[in-house]
Amino acid sequence: MVLLPERVSRPRLPANLQTGDLGLFDHELERVLPRAELLKMHDVWASSDGFLFKGGRVLPESFAFPFLQTDGRARGAIKFLARNYLLRERRKFEPGAAWIVDNWSHGYFHWLADALTRLYVIKEFARDLVLLLPHRYAALHFVQPSLKAFGVREVKFIGRDEVFLCRNLFVPTHTAPPGNHDAGVINGVRDLLLAEYGGDTGAGGERIYISRGRARRRKIVNEEEVVAALREFDFRVIHAEDHSFGEQVRIASRASYLVSNHGAGLTNMLFMPAGASVLELRHEADRVNNCYFTLASVARLNYFYQTCEPETPGEDAHTANLRVDVATLKANVKLVLGM
Repeated sequence: MVLLPERVSRPRLPANLQTGDLGLFDHELERVLPRAELLKMHDVWASSDGFLFKGGRVLPESFAFPFLQTDGRARGAIKFLARNYLLRERRKFEPGAAWIVDNWSHGYFHWLADALTRLYVIKEFARDLVLLLPHRYAALHFVQPSLKAFGVREVKFIGRDEVFLCRNLFVPTHTAPPGNHDAGVINGVRDLLLAEYGGDTGAGGERIYISRGRARRRKIVNEEEVVAALREFDFRVIHAEDHSFGEQVRIASRASYLVSNHGAGLTNMLFMPAGASVLELRHEADRVNNCYFTLASVARLNYFYQTCEPETPGEDAHTANLRVDVATLKANVKLVLGM
C-alpha cells in the first residue's frame, strides 16, 4: 500500500551562506524522496534489540539505511541469530502490531523526525494496533510523552530477554531518508505535539542557547566565552536534560531565536514559530550532517550557520568538540537578530 508518492525536496540555502561554503550544502539542494509504503509482514520475529528477522535473515527494514545492514555493525549474524532463536524466551504475538523504528530511532532527533513521521502517516490505522518497541525505549524520557499525541491504543515493550513472533506486523517505510524530511508529514507531527503540550507558536520573542556542556562529545570547548557573548544579546541558556519533553516543546514554541551546536537539542527547532531563526555551530568540514539545515527549511525557519574548528585537528564531526570564534559568533548573532 502506497502511503506517499515519490517526491522531490528542495531546501532553501542558508541565510548567511559564505563564499566557499556551498560545498557543505549543494548536494542537499535537490533530493528525491522515495515513495513510502505500508508493508504487511507475516510470521516475523521482532527482537528486544530492535531487529526484525525471518528465516535466519535480518530484514532490511531493521536499518536506517540499507548499507548499515552489511557494515561492521551488522556483522556477527550467527551469534545474533543464536541469541535470538536459542537464548531468549520466544513468544507468539497474535494481535496486529505496528513497527516504526530502526537501529537509529532511539536518538531524540531520529525518534521525532524518522519514527514519529512513520507513525503519523498510519496514525488512524495504528489506533487499532499494538505499537511494539524494543525494551530500551521504555527508559527514554521522550518516547511515551510524545506518543500521547497520537492516540495509540497500546504500547508493548519487548523485554530484554524476549523475542516476539508477530503473526501480522505492519511496517510503514520511512517518509523520507534520515536527514531529509517530507514537509507535510514533519509539520503534521509538529502540530500534534504542540497541541498536546500547549505550545504557543504565536508568542515567540525568546532567545535561547541550548548547551551541550554535559554531553560526552561534540561539546563547545570554550563555552564560557560563547555564553558570555550570547548573554550580551539577552540569550537564555538551556540544558535540555533539565526539562521534560513537554517543557522542551513549550520553551521552543516561545522562542524566536535559537543557537546551539550540532546535537539532539537542535531538534527542538521543530516547535519554533514559522519565521523564527536558528544558528547552528557546526564542524568546519562537515558536509554529511545536514539534518538541521533541511529541517529548518521544511519548518519554515531562517537557517544560519557558523563553521568551527575541531578541538583535535582532523577529528570526525560525529565526535569532535568544537572551538567557536567568538568575534565571528557576535557578527553572526547580529545577522540573525537583524541588527
